[in-house]
Amino acid sequence: MLLKRFQAPTLPEALARVERECGQGALLVETRRTPKGFLVVAARAPKATPQPARRSGRSWTPGFAALAQQALAFGLSETVLAAIEDAMLGTRVNLSRAGDPAVPGIAARILRALIPVEDTNTPAFRVTALLGPTGVGKTTTLAKLAARAQRERGESIAIVTIDTYRVAAVEQLRAYADMLQAPFEVAFTPLDVKRALQRFSDVDRVFLDTSGRSPFDREALAQVRGTLDAARPACLLCLPAGLRRADGEAVLAAFEPIGIDGVVITKWDETRVPGETLSLCIEHGIGIAHVSVGQEVPADLVRADAGALAASALRMQEAEAEAVLA
Repeated sequence: MLLKRFQAPTLPEALARVERECGQGALLVETRRTPKGFLVVAARAPKATPQPARRSGRSWTPGFAALAQQALAFGLSETVLAAIEDAMLGTRVNLSRAGDPAVPGIAARILRALIPVEDTNTPAFRVTALLGPTGVGKTTTLAKLAARAQRERGESIAIVTIDTYRVAAVEQLRAYADMLQAPFEVAFTPLDVKRALQRFSDVDRVFLDTSGRSPFDREALAQVRGTLDAARPACLLCLPAGLRRADGEAVLAAFEPIGIDGVVITKWDETRVPGETLSLCIEHGIGIAHVSVGQEVPADLVRADAGALAASALRMQEAEAEAVLA
């Protein structure tokens, strides 16, 4: 992925040049005003599908090696780091030796451009279902999303659960609904789901909780899919931050037939290597909607910010991150 520089008298002209040469999905690494107009540094976006063979034991350039080792310790994949390093070879930074102070900032901008983010505050997410394996925090995440919609955006909400499989799941969600003073329904069949949505047709947001299922239980997943087909919701897949890469691939493959419109990375506060889940989203091109950083409802849920995630992955201090990612 080679970075290119585009200079033009106006920003629209520079962006038009970027689109002509790099396509509509171009990655914008840097945009700044110059004495001659505007300069945009961009690159053609990589394909959303993961590479079939991942590099192992890559030898990093001297100028990138220290940063790469920090990011690998965070869990960021060699595939993502290789894309960053390859992109940096098209810039003015010197990777032939260590010590170029521009390396962290340029790397952070490139990583920020690679991280896909999904905005759920749109009509497409009026009816939202939370999906995922057992124990990933779907119910707590649902409560956070519902409370955020109600308290911060003033939206009316309703909650529906089809999770009648897990012991006490219904009562847990009913308690959240009571706390929010929101209408609550239990749906056992696709027809129940359809009727509940009809009753809540005048509500701003409807949240659907699903039962956690093993990614290897095809029959159970098919049942979840059949129930959700009646609702046609937008689906957010909950992935724990500490998920191992191989297990994450299995989860994505299992839930993809149901539909994945975005990801919530849960339990960010419970691991030191969240980079594996972050890399999974980057390589598969799945937009990250939110990050859960604790159990408190709704405070411990933050909207995904590509810049903040990039700074975290590259171990930047807060002041340094603000300076290079502003």
